[in-house]
Amino acid sequence: MQKKDFILGMVIGVIAPLASYLLTQYTSLQRDYFVEKPIAIHVLAAAINLIVVRFAYRAGKESLAKGVMLLTFLAMVVLIWLTKLKV
Repeated sequence: MQKKDFILGMVIGVIAPLASYLLTQYTSLQRDYFVEKPIAIHVLAAAINLIVVRFAYRAGKESLAKGVMLLTFLAMVVLIWLTKLKV
């Protein structure tokens, strides 16, 4: 059952970063509200994932939390790599 929870955590963990990517690429939300903060929406996505991790650990779902944490970490590494550290 733990392997299924880990995979489910990875699926849940990819939702917020994917939504933030779609919001920054296909809407004007970034340009309208976060002009001087180019990665603000992505940081919000990471914060959402970390809140999910907290609730998963509190519920005793460690494998789920580890899957979400893995995807959050990878998404932030990719973001920093793509923005060339223009944080």
